[in-house]
Amino acid sequence: MSTNQQKTAGITLIAIYSALTGLLSLFAGLIFSLFSAIPEIPLWASLLSFVFIIFGALLLASVYGLWTLQSWGWQFTFWLYLISIPLGFISIFPIFPGDEMSAGNTIFQLIGIAISIAVIMYLKKYEIQARYNIF
Repeated sequence: MSTNQQKTAGITLIAIYSALTGLLSLFAGLIFSLFSAIPEIPLWASLLSFVFIIFGALLLASVYGLWTLQSWGWQFTFWLYLISIPLGFISIFPIFPGDEMSAGNTIFQLIGIAISIAVIMYLKKYEIQARYNIF
C-alpha cells in the first residue's frame, strides 16, 4: 500500500462504528420481524423491521467499500450518514401511537446526529477524499 492508500485511524474508527451499528440494526430488525408475526402487533412494526434490516445491510455494504478504500464506499458512507441526520431529528419526536417524548431518546438521537456530522466532516477532508479519488 502506498502512503495515499493507507487507512487512517479515522477511517478505521468510522468502519468499526458503522459495522457495529449495521450489525445492531440488522439484529433489531430481525427481532422486530419476529415480534411483528404476533397477531396483535400493528403493521408499523413490520415496516420498522424492514427499515432496520435494509439500513443495517446498506451500512455493512458501505463499511466494505470504506475499508477497501473504494470511491463508491466513500460516497455510500457519506450519503448514509447524511440521510441519518434528518432521520435522527424526526426520531426525537414521538411518531407512533401511544409514544411519549423522553429525555433519554432525545439525548440518544442528538448523540447520533453529532456522530453523523463528525463522520461527514471527516469524510469531506481533502486528504480523505484524495485516498478515495473523490474529485
